[in-house]
Amino acid sequence: MIARTTDFQPWVLRLLVWTGVIGLTAVVTLVSVVASVQVALVVVGLIVALILFSRTRIIVLAVLLVPTLSLVRRIAAGPSGYTASDPLILLPTLLVIVVVALSLTRPSTNDRGSVLRTLAVFTALGVATTVVLRGAFNVDGLFFASLVIVPMLLAVVLSSGRMPPVWDAVRRVLPGVAVFAGTYGIYQFVALPEWDRAWMRTSQLTSIGQALPFQVRVFAASESPGPFALFLGLVLTVCLAAAVTEAKGNRRLGWTALSAFLAYPLLLTGVRSALLGVAVSAVVLTLLRARGFSRVVIVAFLVGAYYLLTAVVARFGSNSTILTADRYTEFSADDDSLVARLALLQGIGNPFAHLVGNPNGGGADNLYVDTLLRYGLVPAAALLMFAIGITVVAIRNLARKMAETASLSIVFIMTMSLFGPTFNSLFGVLAGVVFGTVMAASNTGTTMQTTRRGKLAETMTTVSTR
Repeated sequence: MIARTTDFQPWVLRLLVWTGVIGLTAVVTLVSVVASVQVALVVVGLIVALILFSRTRIIVLAVLLVPTLSLVRRIAAGPSGYTASDPLILLPTLLVIVVVALSLTRPSTNDRGSVLRTLAVFTALGVATTVVLRGAFNVDGLFFASLVIVPMLLAVVLSSGRMPPVWDAVRRVLPGVAVFAGTYGIYQFVALPEWDRAWMRTSQLTSIGQALPFQVRVFAASESPGPFALFLGLVLTVCLAAAVTEAKGNRRLGWTALSAFLAYPLLLTGVRSALLGVAVSAVVLTLLRARGFSRVVIVAFLVGAYYLLTAVVARFGSNSTILTADRYTEFSADDDSLVARLALLQGIGNPFAHLVGNPNGGGADNLYVDTLLRYGLVPAAALLMFAIGITVVAIRNLARKMAETASLSIVFIMTMSLFGPTFNSLFGVLAGVVFGTVMAASNTGTTMQTTRRGKLAETMTTVSTR
């Protein structure tokens, strides 16, 4: 046996650790004095990323910040509530930019699936070109453009093999952070904390109710109900997929129970499109992958979710102005959300009138219309074709039993994209991971299929020569 050696003595390692801790404390203290607490927290996040020294761990850190960063922002802001130019919101995007930049220096190990990668690159370049042509170099223009560009580039480097797969590491942390966010959402509905009230008042979140307990659509640790429902719905979809495709016995019941728990705070958000996205994903899962008892599990979940919805409405509908039966069952001319979506057709008009777009213009409750209005026809068309292509790939992956949890997540994301600009929040970081994972799995499946065909042809040739 050869003893394991190290280049440093134990006392040297302890000295290095304590030097790092003291140095980090000094840097944070200095930044806090010179700048704000928010800037100091950004510095801490970047230093933590440097300490992690792993692209996979940095992506996991960025994903952890997606549903929780807004709570940190609210607590750091205190009574002042919403801050328009809060540097903390840049932290997840900065982390992903570092990972993408490092990955682009590595060689590509997978040249297949180039069509989807090309569409992703066209989308990113189209958005960047519009920003340059319009001179939209203000904070909002650059920030919202980065929310589209960075996830697309992350998908490209993941699918091309320039960085290691990260989905398994990301998926392991999703249930835990979803339980935290969901539990906080329930607490928020029952006893709205003061920092959340200040956030609602200063950010003018008037459409989600009053800043009172039982009178608000919950947004938990996110900035609003929409991004929170996006994250929670995706994790719920992943849990359902795991219950059907990976688990058996008690583990299957555990994943189903977790899905049922997450359904409760999802209902409290009042985001109907998220409920629809989960239902569509469950139906697709039933048709393509569920067999035997697993079909019963999905049907039981859908029936249970319906009864949970009726229970929530019955319990809070009489006292709440938000969670009423009308919100989930009636669609009329008085429904602001429905009216906004019907107005999309009128807002589009002639698509060729939006060749360039306006990055600082108003958005729309549809990902592709929003991209058309903000960034023009070319990136919107590229994004639409990318969405159609990756949906087809995800369905094919589910049928072939490849990357099933990520592929079902695509069904949820694409359903949600019809009802809102899914990239106009930090959720794009998680979406980029899902896109890249599904594209890479499709590439692997194609390579394996080609290899099998090659071996079969070689065998047939050998037999014929004999």
